[in-house]
Amino acid sequence: MHKETGRMLKEDNTFINRADYVYNSHRDYYKRVSDFPLDVAKGEVPGHSVIQKFGRNSAVSSSFVPICLSGFYRTPTTNTALEVVSTDVDDNASGAGARTIYYEGLQVQSGSLVVVSDVVELDGTTPVALPDSLIRLYRWYVASSGVYASQSVGSHQGDITIQESGAGNVWSKIENNGFPRAQSQIGVYTVPTGYTAYVSKISYSVESDKEADILMFKREGVLNTSAPYNAMTLVTEINSATGNYTVEYRTPLKFEEETDFGFLGKLKSNTGPMTVDFEIKLIENG
Repeated sequence: MHKETGRMLKEDNTFINRADYVYNSHRDYYKRVSDFPLDVAKGEVPGHSVIQKFGRNSAVSSSFVPICLSGFYRTPTTNTALEVVSTDVDDNASGAGARTIYYEGLQVQSGSLVVVSDVVELDGTTPVALPDSLIRLYRWYVASSGVYASQSVGSHQGDITIQESGAGNVWSKIENNGFPRAQSQIGVYTVPTGYTAYVSKISYSVESDKEADILMFKREGVLNTSAPYNAMTLVTEINSATGNYTVEYRTPLKFEEETDFGFLGKLKSNTGPMTVDFEIKLIENG
């Protein structure tokens, strides 16, 4: 204890933050109060991380589709070359819209699913190749913009798309629809090699005048590329969903390495938006 201030000192002579410690009067010492989720978020727990996933599909109809803004979660069996392009010329490296995007996904390396990421400069309506070929893309966003965004102007001008090289299949979109969101909304995730994922809470929203069916699925063995394949199996099913609702699991759902898991949704009538939110605790194996 510091003799003048009365504050507790650590071994390195820095003061203890009283918000993190409680005093034990019986033993005359301060004990640290552990806030495990906060410690994980601060990066203070080795091998543990938290991923906040949120998906949206603005045009769900009467057939099951991934709850992703583009309506797709591509699952090829090999690494695939990709490119990014906007519908507006101002989304470029020196323009008044999005200048760069950050992406994060998985690549097959020596028989393992490895996380790769990078930042790419946009060139307006001209496609730009991603430096990495990917087998999965689960997150990307606008990393820098030529405008100081506010409630009246967003960080990108057009719809931005990641697609297969040569204007091929769409993998994901960030739309300028009502207001530029600058962030992918992909309600699916794939667990990298060497990790296990846990999910304990799922939240969804559906317009109050519509009813939806929501399926949570998983497919293990992503790298198993010859028959017999691992089945795509149901994890949980929510029927006649409407409005906003949260499902909590006392024992978290567990997803092994190299597993796809996420959400499909359909409406019982008409067309409308649907969202899903879930928090992933990702723990390194071993």
